[in-house]
Parts: sequence; structure tokens; C-alpha cells
Amino acid sequence: MSAGPLAGIKVVDLTRLLPGPMCAWYLRGLGADVVKVEAPGRGDPLRDVPPFAEDGVGMWFSAIQAGTRSVQLDLRSEAGRAALHWMLRDADVLLEGFRPGAMKRLGLDPEALVAAYPRLVLASISGFGQDGPLREVPGHDIGYLGYTGALALSARRADGTPALPPVPIADLAGGALTGALSVTAALYERDRPGGTGKGRWIDVSMTDAALALVAPNLAEAAMLEADPEPGGGLLQGGLSVYELYRCADDQLVAVAALEPPFQMAFVEAVGELPGTRAGMAALFARETRDTWVERLTEACVTPVLSPLEALEAPVFRQRGRVRGTGKGRRVAPPFWGDGAFVSRPAPGRGAHTEEVLREAGAPDGLIAEVCA
Repeated sequence: MSAGPLAGIKVVDLTRLLPGPMCAWYLRGLGADVVKVEAPGRGDPLRDVPPFAEDGVGMWFSAIQAGTRSVQLDLRSEAGRAALHWMLRDADVLLEGFRPGAMKRLGLDPEALVAAYPRLVLASISGFGQDGPLREVPGHDIGYLGYTGALALSARRADGTPALPPVPIADLAGGALTGALSVTAALYERDRPGGTGKGRWIDVSMTDAALALVAPNLAEAAMLEADPEPGGGLLQGGLSVYELYRCADDQLVAVAALEPPFQMAFVEAVGELPGTRAGMAALFARETRDTWVERLTEACVTPVLSPLEALEAPVFRQRGRVRGTGKGRRVAPPFWGDGAFVSRPAPGRGAHTEEVLREAGAPDGLIAEVCA
């Protein structure tokens, strides 16, 4: 298998928790060499978030950081910053997730860094971007989504509030995926024939990127000059043929028979297509989930798998998207690299500090100081 299109690309990751580390995870999946920089002592707080693996490290951290190397540097100290500068001499990418202005206050002004290292692609991932009225406001995923209109589109719970998304959309699709896409585009701009030969500073706003995800919904609202009914859109529960239904074994199926060919296939297989949600619910309650999936595959009906079932699903196993067995099962990035790194253990705090700095050519005295 290919080592990946980013083989030979060196990424220095200053981020922590989810958005930045997941961005680095995608870049690692494309073949990049990722070095994670952690603060002395605790390191990335995600290490201490339960549940824990057998080695005592938080499972989320273990899954994201597999295959990376860890360096511990105190960026508030002159020695720590000097060590980082040695690492940046041959780095291609620097990821940071501090609040806007924090890097400059540390003496690591992004504009100065891209000037000092002209080929460096520096991605700053933040909640609201490097400028604008909310640039210094703290936040988390649902807060970012709240600004975009996305949460208001969700179906209501019993108390009338929108249901929370099952995954942190602004963090992962907004920060991680948009960050990875932006970085790879900047690398292409730098290295393609006739390219600039230079990196750039990228401003990744998780809220901006989450807003882009609901662009069609917002265009609809603008045209109608009215807010859509929560849970009433074509893809949010407004149609009986695009809905989840419970089966006789208490399992769920996802019915996505939107187009006429799928609806015709439904009728051919079952003999009817109830026009109401209640009618569809009564129909699916007659048989088990797997029975319905077998009968209605051509009608775009699929199972709603639990997380443990997803880990064993042939669609992922046969394509190599899930690796390992038992408690060691891990998801590999959805790329054409071999994904073998996902089965490696996450690095210990600062386990590779000396190794990485020696590779960077840092002087012995500096290495001794930051490793003390």
C-alpha cells in the first residue's frame, strides 16, 4: 500500500483536545510525520479524560494520537521557544489552537514565523477566527453551532429544546476537516509546478466552517424569508420516507427512500408504501431489523448499528477502515494509505523530546535544558 501522498511532510502540532489533534490525525492518515508538542506536567488534558485504556491513558487521546511522537516544551520559556524554532527549521506545517493573539504574546507571532520560515504552512484553529467581534470569546462545539442556525434546525426533544448532535460537528467537521483540507491545499499551492514555493498563515474558524455546512439550509431560509420548522426539513424528519423506524426486535432501520426508484423498489419488495409516519412505523414493527434490511436494501434501507456493531461491520472491516481486535479495535482515516499507525500506542508525555530535537540538529546544551 502507498505510504500516503503526504509522506515526507513534517507536522508540528501545538494543539490539544479534539479539533487540532483530529486535524493532525487526518494529516497523519495521509502519510505525514506528526510531532505533538505538549506542555510540561499534565500535557494534553485529553490524556486524563475517561474512559481509560489499560495503560491509564484516556481512550480518546489514545485513538487520536496513535502513531505520533510527543515532545514536551515550555513555550513560556526561552529554551522552550528556542527548541521549537529548531523543530520549525525543517517543518512543513505548524498547527496551533490557542486563542487569537496568544501566540504573539508567547513571542511566536504567526506572521513572524511564516516570514522566518517561508515554506511553513501555519494553521491557526480557533472558535471564531483571528479577527471579528468574537475573536477572544471562549467557546465549545454547541456554542459555535448555536451561531450557525444548525442547532435550531434539529428536531425538538420532549421539553422543546433541540436535540444535541451525536458528535461535535464544529470541532470535527469545522476545525479538523476544514483545517486538514486547508493545510493540504496550502501545501499544493506551495509545491505544485509553477507554485509559490511559499507557505502561508491559515485562519481556520470552527464557526465559519460550521456555517458552511448549513449553507443550503440558510439559502432556503433566505429565499422563503422564514425560518424552517425544526425537524421539518426534507432531511430532518419532514418526510415519512426519510426517517428512522423501530423494528420487532427493538432495533432501528434508516429509511432513505427519497427518490421514486427507491420508492418503487420498496413497493415491489413489500407490496405497499405507507404514506404516513404512523403507517411506516406499524409496517416495520412486524419484522426484525435484519429481515427488513435484507428485503429492502434496494430501497435504500440500512441498519442503524450500535458503535460496537459498527466496529465489526463488513463494510468497514473488508475495506480496512477498522483495524485490530477486541479492546484494540481502532478506526483508520478514510484514505488510501495503509492506516497501520492506528494500532500503535499513543506516545508517553515527552517520550520523543530528545529524539526529535536531535533530528532537528538542536545543540546538546539546549536539549539537556529542555529535557531536564
